[in-house]
Amino acid sequence: MVDPPKYDLYSDAFRAGTYTTFAAMREQDPILRQTGLDGRSQIWFVTRYGDAMTVLLDDVRFVRDPVLALTPDELEAFRADMPDVVGFLDDHMLNKDGDDHRRLRRLVTKAFTPRMVERLRPRIQEIADELVDAVAERGEMDLVDEFAFPLPVTVIAELLGVPAGDRDRFRVWSNAIVSPALAAADLERFGVHIREFVAYLHDLFEHRRARPRDDLVSGLIQAEEGGDTLSEQELFSMVSLLIVAGHETTVSLIGNAVSALLQHPAELEELTADPSLVPTALDELLRFDGPVERALNRWATADVELGGQTIRRGDTIIVILGAADHDPARFAEPDVLDLRREPEAKHLAFGRGSHFCLGAPLARLETEIALTTLLARLPGLRLTVAPEELTWRPVPLFRSLVALPVAWDL
Repeated sequence: MVDPPKYDLYSDAFRAGTYTTFAAMREQDPILRQTGLDGRSQIWFVTRYGDAMTVLLDDVRFVRDPVLALTPDELEAFRADMPDVVGFLDDHMLNKDGDDHRRLRRLVTKAFTPRMVERLRPRIQEIADELVDAVAERGEMDLVDEFAFPLPVTVIAELLGVPAGDRDRFRVWSNAIVSPALAAADLERFGVHIREFVAYLHDLFEHRRARPRDDLVSGLIQAEEGGDTLSEQELFSMVSLLIVAGHETTVSLIGNAVSALLQHPAELEELTADPSLVPTALDELLRFDGPVERALNRWATADVELGGQTIRRGDTIIVILGAADHDPARFAEPDVLDLRREPEAKHLAFGRGSHFCLGAPLARLETEIALTTLLARLPGLRLTVAPEELTWRPVPLFRSLVALPVAWDL
């Protein structure tokens, strides 16, 4: 019989008091093995900053590709409940290690360098202004639905060359990909959504092969790096990853950052008075309530001693980034939002090591423009509900608000 989990990491009650739970885990059980969301799988949860760094930086003993850690029988059991079509979406760089990871990452890295991303600034600013124009005279909006979501999804759609008008479909498919599906009905619904997504991508690729454009999808279809190209499955997986990861993180980041500022009036006033502080304040906002709560699963390729615990070959490990970024051993007064915090105390919101978030420069730029635009154009920006009434999406990977109702002075 599987022991019940010691810490609740999935309920609405947990999401309302996330950092209190993480503090207890860091203090009492910094490396803890308990059941995951399915009630069967055993997962090691890592919550302290130093241990988190050890796992994130070691892509030999802690790998993203289970093929490198599991026996054939274990691998078959792991994949047993997954719809066949998932293979079209999983064969991307986040799920690879070593040379395989570097090869896939190299094919898209050039599009996300800080220099290339900076070229997008005028267009991102234009999108942000258009979104504010649409609501400014109303005096109120759901900031998640009407600003934080359409801004990054429009940017990534234009970068890839997919119709921004399909953004609501992307939202449905993306939510299906990142949300747990355990019950039979949920798995069936998940399969339907993923097949729709794969069919959509297939049509898109056929159009781009016939009529290439100056966009990232056309570039990936034609990609050649030292004689290398993407296989069909890798192409599907890479583009699906870019669509999902290209907006999910930034939607959450913008929502969480604005929510934090609206609950800290002194810091909000400071940024409003001096918008030049926004780029550096972003690191503290990322640390304080980051958009990615947990790193993706890793598997141990050998028996490893970590923090007094023995992690066995084949065991699953999850680094809780949000817990590590509130570790008092690394950050003085970690539960205080300090926009002038010393930058040497580096957060883990974008991960670390070989799997560091490729889209970090784009997410930073989008959020910088989002915050400066909102503060400049919506005076007196404020929450219209009590902070404790805010709700969070039931997605373990992301720390993501369902809605953020705000108002401003007309």
